[in-house]
Amino acid sequence: MWLAAGFSAGVHVPSGRALLALAPLALLLIAFTAFCLIDLVRAPAVRYLPKPVWALVIVAGSWPLGALAYLIIGKDRTGHRESMGHPGRAGPDSGPGGPGKRAAGLARGEPAAAGPAVRTAGLTRDYGGTGLFDVDLAVPHGSVYGLAGPNGAGKTTLLSILAGVRRPGSGTVTLGVPRREVAVCPDVPEFDRWLTAFEVVDLARSLVAPQADGDDVRSALRDAGLADSAGRQVGGFSRGMLQRLGLACAMVGDPRLLILDEPTAALDPAGRADVLNLIAGMRGRRTVIFSSHILADVQRIADHVGILRDGRLLYQGATQELIEAHLRPRWLVRIAGDTAPVTAALRAQPWATRVDPAGAGAIRVDAMTLEEGERGIPAVVAGCGARQVSCEPVAADLESAFLSLTAPAASAPMAPATPVPIPAAPPDGMLTRRPGA
Repeated sequence: MWLAAGFSAGVHVPSGRALLALAPLALLLIAFTAFCLIDLVRAPAVRYLPKPVWALVIVAGSWPLGALAYLIIGKDRTGHRESMGHPGRAGPDSGPGGPGKRAAGLARGEPAAAGPAVRTAGLTRDYGGTGLFDVDLAVPHGSVYGLAGPNGAGKTTLLSILAGVRRPGSGTVTLGVPRREVAVCPDVPEFDRWLTAFEVVDLARSLVAPQADGDDVRSALRDAGLADSAGRQVGGFSRGMLQRLGLACAMVGDPRLLILDEPTAALDPAGRADVLNLIAGMRGRRTVIFSSHILADVQRIADHVGILRDGRLLYQGATQELIEAHLRPRWLVRIAGDTAPVTAALRAQPWATRVDPAGAGAIRVDAMTLEEGERGIPAVVAGCGARQVSCEPVAADLESAFLSLTAPAASAPMAPATPVPIPAAPPDGMLTRRPGA
């Protein structure tokens, strides 16, 4: 009946052979629709419409225009991390330094053997005699790397180039992580005054991690010490609270590389300790590069350190090796009775580089090597017939090594004490930025 009506209305009905020829096209369209539905179900997030609405668009829309609309408009490509080996949600984060729902850094499968997380070669940015000059930086994956140097040494310029907000005059920057997984917190973060702390971090989340949710925002605020101020407008925040808020915005995207410029500069001692503990807890899960004028902070949390002066990298390597390489062994010797004979005898020893009185009954002794001091000091005291009360090694610190390294006499750049291996060519997946790129 329908066929007769079609002919009477002048509508052409395909023959059996034509229908058979169209069958592969129909099967292809059905498979395409099924693919879109499966992708919709597996996607951690979609854009503009809820998943049930997109399902109706795919099935009931102008077929197959609804499925095409989902792929072009609704598919959230930034959320498909699982297909790249970086799942957005990998269970609770037990460490103190990250969003509560997501694992970070090396825990997400970051290749530890793929070369440095950050590498520069001949990096130069000349501002007419100041800036950076031939900086070869190598930051291992999962490390906490501290940049130290006097004012004007080039720390902020270096971090700005690594972050991509400035371009080098020459040289290259190679990142061992995707650019979208790099987060930056400047030394003076600024935000719209009328927004609440939660809204500021949630805005950052929507830009860099749309697959995250409000729980991740609250987790970032809690880690930054702002859980109780989430509903406050940031116009009333102190400088230290703004610094914490900037750190929360950087962490909500779950970055693999975190760049921090003076993260503790505006914090009180208690707040500084909290932020330092937070950064230290990221070791092994994220790569963190931070600058600081407070050398005690660098020594406390950085396993690698770079010393800049006048735009040149004087030292790069393990923090403890810097201390050991640039400080001579030193002891504080306490004597019961007159210290003058012992002082004179110690000054006569060829291994003693400096011997000074250090108060009543105390002598400070510097030796050429650790072994010579440990063997020589007791022998000298015993030879003088003096009674030794104690002989304590004086703890070396980064500040003393820093002052020794950056003294005017140390004008020539030093080779890295323990250079990080740098591959001859960037491994697959690395991002390299050259001048003008």
